[in-house]
Amino acid sequence: MANIRLVAVDEDGTFLRDHKHYDVARFERIYGRMRDAGVHFVVATGNQCYQVMNLFPNHVGDMGIVSANGAYVLDGHEEVFAARAEPDAVRRMIDICHTYPHVPFSMLGVQAAYVERGTSQEFFDDMAQYCHRQYWVDDFASVDDQVFMFSSVVPESELKECMDLVRQAVGDCMDVVGSGDGYFDVVCPGVSKAVGLRYLMDRWGVEPHECVAFGDSDNDLEMLRLVGHSYAMENAPQSVKDVADAIAPPCTEDGVLQVLEELFGD
Repeated sequence: MANIRLVAVDEDGTFLRDHKHYDVARFERIYGRMRDAGVHFVVATGNQCYQVMNLFPNHVGDMGIVSANGAYVLDGHEEVFAARAEPDAVRRMIDICHTYPHVPFSMLGVQAAYVERGTSQEFFDDMAQYCHRQYWVDDFASVDDQVFMFSSVVPESELKECMDLVRQAVGDCMDVVGSGDGYFDVVCPGVSKAVGLRYLMDRWGVEPHECVAFGDSDNDLEMLRLVGHSYAMENAPQSVKDVADAIAPPCTEDGVLQVLEELFGD
């Protein structure tokens, strides 16, 4: 595979073994070879940018971050793109949160993520794994921030019903996308990891055929379709594998690192 200039990786279920960890020393060796070859490294995730920064503290200044499913994009420390949900869309989502309290939500904006008091501590703690700057608030409506996404997790047996409920309530104001294991996100229409990645590709003068991407969930599909070389993880559902050019070993076996070692030398 020649002339690779950009590598984009999803986090949970793809790059990370168990939503938290990866082989740091192994990655550092590969990252050094990529940097020497002039290859850009991008994390494209549904998670908050601050979580990515904490996960890759040595490279925050020289990597790309496509966070919140493409809603907030950084080139190092520099903001490249920040989506903004329309006020009516935010109001509709807040109404959903108050009308259906059994579907918990975290509201994400440029400055932080927020959870309303009255939501379970268990949900707050769960979301805190993915949003490292998150606060309790009395009412979403009182938050002064540029809002671009709402995130939830429900039992997988209830996922489709909850996503359909939200889709019906928000209409065309927001898009609803699954992110695996009962998690789903409500994002600004037209925003995706592919859109976020495009901002960085255009900024760096990189063409799709020069990109490699790895993913495992529905929110990775557009990104996998965009790039010239796409990998679905072995642990991904068939719908993702059907889109990808190749299958990488599962995340539990550091599948991304295995492929990158093949691409950039062991």
